[in-house]
Amino acid sequence: MDYIYEGLTLEKKEKHIQKLDMQEDSLRKMQSADFLYKKVVTMSSSFFIDDTIGDLERFREEANLLLNGIRGTDAVIGIFDHLNYTPILEVGKNEFWGDLPEVPQSERMIQIMSLLEKEYLLFFTESVKWFTGVLEEIPFAQRMNIQIFHCGIRYLLLDGKPVCLFSKGSPIHYDENRKFKYTFNYVQNINHLLKKNFRYYWIRISHGQNSEYVHTFHSQDKLYSNKDLLSVREKEILKLIADDLDTKEIAEKLFISVNTVGNHRSNMIDKLGVRDTTALVQMAKIAGMI
Repeated sequence: MDYIYEGLTLEKKEKHIQKLDMQEDSLRKMQSADFLYKKVVTMSSSFFIDDTIGDLERFREEANLLLNGIRGTDAVIGIFDHLNYTPILEVGKNEFWGDLPEVPQSERMIQIMSLLEKEYLLFFTESVKWFTGVLEEIPFAQRMNIQIFHCGIRYLLLDGKPVCLFSKGSPIHYDENRKFKYTFNYVQNINHLLKKNFRYYWIRISHGQNSEYVHTFHSQDKLYSNKDLLSVREKEILKLIADDLDTKEIAEKLFISVNTVGNHRSNMIDKLGVRDTTALVQMAKIAGMI
């Protein structure tokens, strides 16, 4: 891989290596969060009474002990109550959001929404309306392995620090109708993955035995779709990129032209808003696309 650095100054080489390390770190943290999610699900099973958490304070204490395992300054891990639309546990919130004034739990999301950049003020209205509609339409047989991804929502913290948010939510308990109230949420700052001039956000919901069903929303065109953000062909190409095949090798393997591979790569980068091909691979992995 040393050919990548040919012609680069030492400073630019070091910056490129640092960026790669940050992108790899995003994936490692997501994998750690997925491992903790399984532990939270196992732990929480003893707390549910009639589909709600019985001893909430004790649940918070035990979940907090688990989630502190990947605590950091660029991520928040916690449990979200979708019925009341408020977090019931946030590990790392002060490091992530800064020292915000203490408010009642019922006002927490209003406080976070106040930090949204102006282009994103409709995000919560748009996303909740769409999200609620999608969940209602999912047939009973497909109500399993639900995963909710949000990407690209931008905030400006009180100290002037910009945050570009990526989140993944997964239910920790389903009732007899396979509906849920609480999700395990992992929220990360992905400023290092997205282009600065990408001023849109996208949402992806997957579900089913093998996560084969997908619903998406992209704020650029306001389109709601039952198709994934990346096409089958784009995913095929992206998997080969992730396997370290170069453009010529991919073209030969798929019997397409080098230009076609390049066009697909550019289209994927534009749709997801990522900085480059390496960020594209990382984003597709943490969002469950490949």
